Amino acid sequence: MTEKLDRHLKFASVVNFRDIGGYQGYRGKTVAWRRVFRCGEFRNVTSEDMCRLTKELGVVSVIDLRSDFELKNHGKGLLEGCDIKYRNIAFMADSGDPEANARRYKELTNMGDFYVELARQKEYGKRIVEALEVIADPANHPIVFHCAVGKDRTGMLAAMLLTLLGAKEADIIEDYTLSEPYMDELFAKIKSTPPKDGERPMDIPDYFWKASATSMEILLNTLRKEYGSIEGYLTEMGMPADLPEKLKKALLV
Repeated sequence: MTEKLDRHLKFASVVNFRDIGGYQGYRGKTVAWRRVFRCGEFRNVTSEDMCRLTKELGVVSVIDLRSDFELKNHGKGLLEGCDIKYRNIAFMADSGDPEANARRYKELTNMGDFYVELARQKEYGKRIVEALEVIADPANHPIVFHCAVGKDRTGMLAAMLLTLLGAKEADIIEDYTLSEPYMDELFAKIKSTPPKDGERPMDIPDYFWKASATSMEILLNTLRKEYGSIEGYLTEMGMPADLPEKLKKALLV
């Protein structure tokens, strides 16, 4: 029996920070606590929160899933020049071009279809695999992966990771929906301090600020239908045959 810890970790300057440990995985084993975390961006992180990140949680690595556009406009905050190993794996194949996102917002009606469109892009899928390979290396633990709000790109990566670890689909979907309570607070903050460049919050449809179970169900069901399984999807995107076992060895207890 593994110890049950708090999943949600409250930081003053980093939104939606939580541990993905504690879920039941392959052959009854448990996803280890305090090895892999997910969250929103660090651009406003305070020195106090950085100290907690490194001293209390012992984080040694960060995977930043944001685009070139986001990095240029928002930066890395105090992650710039610190001792934490930093890796940018930009999931958006179009470099986060605001016009591309505006087109998606206009044409699509829910986040599930949004995720499916992204996942079908070969470059996007390759970068999911690249991030999973970094997570599979115990030398990178404890590790944090994040995007802007910690819901979409981060949510897709978490779903792929938990699937390979053998987590139940109900737990994978629940883990995704845990982002929703943070969205109202985050939207209010962004609206009060709109970015200098790119989209304004009012240009983003209401469905973007939701993390409904249906959205993750659409993604998982569509990938299974089109690729036979989530592992089949990742294999098509270039996943090495030994990666699932490496992840299980590194993260299941």
